[in-house]
Amino acid sequence: MNESRQNSSLSKQSQPDLQERTALDPSRGHSQKLLIQDLVENDREEHIESIRLGMMLSFGVGILNACTYVTRGHVFASSQSGNILYLGLDLAQGEFSNVTKYLFPPMMFAIGIIIAEHYKDKPNYPRWRQIPFWIEIALITLASFLPDSWNALANPIFGLATGLQTITFRKIRSTPVATIVITGSFQNLITHLTKFLTVHDRQDAFRTLVYAVIVLTYFMGIVIGAMLCPYLGHYTSLVSAFCLFLCTFIALPERYQLEEEDREND
Repeated sequence: MNESRQNSSLSKQSQPDLQERTALDPSRGHSQKLLIQDLVENDREEHIESIRLGMMLSFGVGILNACTYVTRGHVFASSQSGNILYLGLDLAQGEFSNVTKYLFPPMMFAIGIIIAEHYKDKPNYPRWRQIPFWIEIALITLASFLPDSWNALANPIFGLATGLQTITFRKIRSTPVATIVITGSFQNLITHLTKFLTVHDRQDAFRTLVYAVIVLTYFMGIVIGAMLCPYLGHYTSLVSAFCLFLCTFIALPERYQLEEEDREND
């Protein structure tokens, strides 16, 4: 806490005051400049900033959605708006037998978000992202081995797993992204593309690229997942779990590296 207050105080120093201190003590002024520059360049405490990680996550979720829709009774693993849509249609048409089919996945999805937020807010968990990652892998693997007759249990488990992912990964280089649903990313893609074509701002160009990558990898995951379903059946979801497993080699070492750099800067 004291360290964060000190960093905040340094970053708020006025430029004239910094120049005056530099004139009196060049070495001190130079070190303060380096410290302020380091604070600006390393504003990354609560986010895993990796385009590769975002691509792998969105690709894996695309595969998972294709698998559950094709092999698990037309239920989406992460696109809860689709499940709620089907729930409303079934209620309107009197298909009450399908109520639990489309109701439980969104409910478990919400519970997944609550669990991830719990770990995120714990002060003694600087590496809190590890736990939801491994829980998600375990849940998807478990649900993958449930037979088709157990879809009523498997689909809510998938919803719980994807709910965890909504919190564990939310930014790429300070650009907010959602790797489990496509609507928001597609909307932001068009928005920042329009801004870039109008204003020609580099930040809008970068964000356009980020959202385009997320949308395309999600789409590729759906296509490949649907192509695998005739051969692997409901075990296709294991490919999604494998993608998450690969993500641990991207995310966790990167997190350790960031924390090691922070300790060295101290």
